[in-house]
Amino acid sequence: MRQSSTIEVYTDGHCNLCRWMRARVERLDRQRRIEWLDYNDPQILQRAAPRTREEMANGMHTRTPAGSWSKGYFAWIEVIRVLPRWKWLAPIMALWPFTKPGPIFYHWLASPRYTLFGVPPPCDASGAYQLHR
Repeated sequence: MRQSSTIEVYTDGHCNLCRWMRARVERLDRQRRIEWLDYNDPQILQRAAPRTREEMANGMHTRTPAGSWSKGYFAWIEVIRVLPRWKWLAPIMALWPFTKPGPIFYHWLASPRYTLFGVPPPCDASGAYQLHR
């Protein structure tokens, strides 16, 4: 059972970039308001239903205590929103001038995460390798 004040953050536990970012953010989360979840775990994926593994692999996802979902750049806004020393930045990141380039930058960094950060991409549900998809 998750605490009502925590957000769920769904990432790829096999991705070096995802693990690196998690390690950095966990140190800032002194109140333990973020629950990090690896969507590769079948039980975790079931918990994220109706989201699919393929959908989750397209970017980091968050679910707030109220049940609303965010993805990618907007998921990072939700993460920053619960970090005491960084939460002032979330309203700024949510403003129009940043909501246009923010998702573009997120996609630019996250798309090649498997090739740039030393881990091959995961196989899909059928076992097919996804590097060139």
